[in-house]
Amino acid sequence: MAGLIENLMIVVGGLALFMFAITILRETLGKISGAKVAKVLEKVSNDPIRGMGAGAGATIMTQSSSITVLTLIGFVNAGMMTFRQSVNVMLGAEIGTTITAQLVAFDIGFLFWPLLAIGFFGGMVTKNEKWKLIFKVIFALGLIFVSMEFMKSGAKEILNDPENTFFIDIISDYSAFPIIGILIGTVLAGTTQSSSATTGLVIALGSSGLIGLDMGIALIMGANIGTCFLELFAGLGATTPAKRTAIAQTIINIIGVAVFFPFIGPFTDLVRTTALDVPRQIANAHTIFNVLVSLMFVPFVGVLVKVCERLIPDKEGEIIGRHFFDEQMLNMPQAAMLEAENELIRTSEMTLEMIQLSKIALLEKDMEKARRVMILEDKVDVNCRDTEAFIDLIREEELSEKDIIWRMKMLAILTDVERVGDLTENIAEFTLEKLTDGINFSKSGIRDLGQMFDLVEATYARAIEALKTKNKDVARDAEKMEDEVDVLERKLKEAHSIRMHDGVCMPESDTVYVETLRNLERISDHADNIALDIIMDR
Repeated sequence: MAGLIENLMIVVGGLALFMFAITILRETLGKISGAKVAKVLEKVSNDPIRGMGAGAGATIMTQSSSITVLTLIGFVNAGMMTFRQSVNVMLGAEIGTTITAQLVAFDIGFLFWPLLAIGFFGGMVTKNEKWKLIFKVIFALGLIFVSMEFMKSGAKEILNDPENTFFIDIISDYSAFPIIGILIGTVLAGTTQSSSATTGLVIALGSSGLIGLDMGIALIMGANIGTCFLELFAGLGATTPAKRTAIAQTIINIIGVAVFFPFIGPFTDLVRTTALDVPRQIANAHTIFNVLVSLMFVPFVGVLVKVCERLIPDKEGEIIGRHFFDEQMLNMPQAAMLEAENELIRTSEMTLEMIQLSKIALLEKDMEKARRVMILEDKVDVNCRDTEAFIDLIREEELSEKDIIWRMKMLAILTDVERVGDLTENIAEFTLEKLTDGINFSKSGIRDLGQMFDLVEATYARAIEALKTKNKDVARDAEKMEDEVDVLERKLKEAHSIRMHDGVCMPESDTVYVETLRNLERISDHADNIALDIIMDR
């Protein structure tokens, strides 16, 4: 009995090491290509083939269909992706998750030791971040194969130990009932929250001879269902479309298993013809099953969408997409970074509109425009606060050095954008002061202020354009224009002093006029800060 417990611990420990290695691989691949994958997901169209391609690519990168689906829930919850688009991507995710099984089915012998050595020592020697990440991928692959060896050896000892006949007999007896294997696979995947980990364990058990192909197929079918538990839980507090995304994956996997279950015998016979060894047969079964289920659903995506809409009807008055981001995106930090940046850009454009409105409000005494500035300022404050909180949640350890720096810069730019909102609100308040106290500007004063507004608006717009495009030349334009603002401010202050001395302007207008110039100049300073962040970035 002691030997059985020890060997079971070896198998469980090997599984834990496998999951740890997969985590390292996922985080490293994310640093290498996560930003590109996130952009592909964000721009995915209604085309099912392109959607499936994006889903497969994302899952290969994340090494987890669960993480891909959780990210999809975040996109849908934020209103960045439609429910139908998420279904297309989801079908691709089911295909992408088969790569890990195909990888671990290889028996590379002792070569995992060179992989570990090359990955570890190579990462120590090189100073280049890109090569460090490549060596870390090599190390993670070595660790995956080491963990497989632990699980195989523990399972073999259980199989060969004469004291474990009772345990072996139980496995043999239950192997005759595929439904039990499906239930066990469901529980395993639900517990580990990783179909890849469950499939790796099944392949290791198959390699040791502890289970046969028929039991292995039943277990991986169950794993497809068990991996849905986390997504269902994540969908509980989400918007209606996001809830549909969570339940759609469950429907796909349950129906897929239900369709295959009556033919599990012929399917097993077919899979046996694809390879000579059981580990590869199990990997092939996993691939064939997931690919066929995904392709089977392609013509019925519309039907699936309608079924989910019937199961979860729309909520009256529900607000979708208040922000570009959702906390489920944190499962893919690169997607979280991208969406935080989108929210930052949207908020900066809101402050640009505030500059335009404050000009009309002050120079034309338009009370309605002044009120609009105040309303937008409240929204800017909320957006900046929420975006900052979201960025703080993004895990730095899963970001590349370049992304870590950009994360810090986004926080700094958020502060600049929020201050621009405050400064335009000040100008809107000057409008109220003018109307209350009956203050008027001279025609030349209005002309000069209009010139200052136009230059500051153009400077800030150029900085936002640099933020959108990451174009350093555009950012340098903004910097040059900010210098022009400084020169113009001094010139306009001198002209105003002359008008005040000559009695052209009302004495009461002095404070409002000078403070407006000062606020506009400070807006250009924040534009300069944003431009400098772009120039110094990457």
